Amino acid sequence: MAEHLTDSGAIDGQPVSRLVVDFLAGGTIPHVIDGQRRLSRGEGTRPVLNPSTGNTIAHVANGGEADVADAVTAARAAFDDGRWRQLPPREREARLHRLADLVLEHAEAIGDLDSLEAGILRRYAAGIATFSADALRYFAGWPTKIAGQIPPVGPDFVVQERLEPAGVVGVIKPWNGPAAIFAQVAPALAAGNSVVLKPAEHTPSSATYMALLALEAGIPPGVFSVVHGDGVVGKALVEHPEVDRLSFTGSVGTGRTIATAAAQTFKKVNLELGGKSPVLVFADADIDLAVDAATRSVWNNSGQVCSAGSRTLVHRSIYSDFVAAARARSENLRTGPAFDPASDLGPLITVDQLAKVSRYVEVGVAEGAELVLGGGTSDGPGNFHEPVIFAGVTNDMTIAREEIFGPVMSIIPFDTEEEALRLSNDSPFGLAAGVFTTDIARAQRTSDTLRAGTVWINCYQVTDAAVSYGGAKASGYGRSMGAPSLEEYTRRKAVWSRTY
Repeated sequence: MAEHLTDSGAIDGQPVSRLVVDFLAGGTIPHVIDGQRRLSRGEGTRPVLNPSTGNTIAHVANGGEADVADAVTAARAAFDDGRWRQLPPREREARLHRLADLVLEHAEAIGDLDSLEAGILRRYAAGIATFSADALRYFAGWPTKIAGQIPPVGPDFVVQERLEPAGVVGVIKPWNGPAAIFAQVAPALAAGNSVVLKPAEHTPSSATYMALLALEAGIPPGVFSVVHGDGVVGKALVEHPEVDRLSFTGSVGTGRTIATAAAQTFKKVNLELGGKSPVLVFADADIDLAVDAATRSVWNNSGQVCSAGSRTLVHRSIYSDFVAAARARSENLRTGPAFDPASDLGPLITVDQLAKVSRYVEVGVAEGAELVLGGGTSDGPGNFHEPVIFAGVTNDMTIAREEIFGPVMSIIPFDTEEEALRLSNDSPFGLAAGVFTTDIARAQRTSDTLRAGTVWINCYQVTDAAVSYGGAKASGYGRSMGAPSLEEYTRRKAVWSRTY
């Protein structure tokens, strides 16, 4: 196996694992429904593009309502007959651990797929698969620990308050970290649910690949299905009456639509939406540490990360030094193809996303922000945009209010701690925030006041499968990862028994 895993080939001129060559050479990337590779009932296929080149690298089954219905029917049957939820908890744990092993074994191949389809720099892409394996490993420990309680109600009755799996869970994932699917899927599986996953239409391959690994690991057919397609598939999944819970990661607008539609069938929904996360840099901060963290948070995956620290708030006494240091740290960064080891920023996901980022840069200039660095796009193939730094930004500017989802950094000055907190909280979003200071008391004060689901102090974008993650305000509700995420995929049942 190891020798085969390291055997190399090429797709669209990019060096990839032989496993990836074989996987994509198999024809259309299929759905995985009820343990079977399937093509669509009648919607045909759609091309999958490499954002580094603009070329078609594969075709994927384009699903519709009938495919969703098949997957949900299989998931419901699998749940009802207990093939997964009624397995002994230690057996479920063993199979989830086996799946984690397989994801780790195939991390390089999965990374190749995400670099080809999402443009994630190849040297980082396998790490996302590893993160998925870490999530599986963490949640694999939970089936033997999910327990209810026996509340004291007096001598005449015994009450079992059970914690049970919710049923059929629909998961809709975005394109900016395709292999991270098990951050949502693992807790649902650990709790005993069946899952139907809709991957992003631009990045289908790693989902099918990992669903096949799940079957190899012993996850029974029907328990984890994948249906590819566009918004038609997502809508069908949201509206299907046999889907009990939903988890969606994506834009605010789509999240609002999903929450409204899910309410019609009383589904509980976990929403991880957009962000315009502030990074607060106080006068006593370690500037080198702060500059490195703030710039990395925006350049990572070319800014296509919900938690990007795209509003950097800097104390006026160090503002000029910070802007100069951010420029110096970023001006020699190279934008290029995902598989090029010299690339520091990869492509944006689509031509439309590239045009959107360019429009925001134009708006920033028009509204009076100072363009300190970048702003250009490439002339050649691929969706490349230079890193952009704006100084002299005010919090009411469009580039400070709206999520750009691209490599655009806005640096905003402040004079007092109170002003920094007011500016930070003056946003419709509340996903994350960062604080850089050597004053412990200030760090605690600001973390208490910031309206965000995650606050990092003297660090940024640190994650662990054991720590829950989610947003506030327009950034959504519910938690992924960590023990609290199990609440999203379980329900409580009280069972009363008379004692005489």
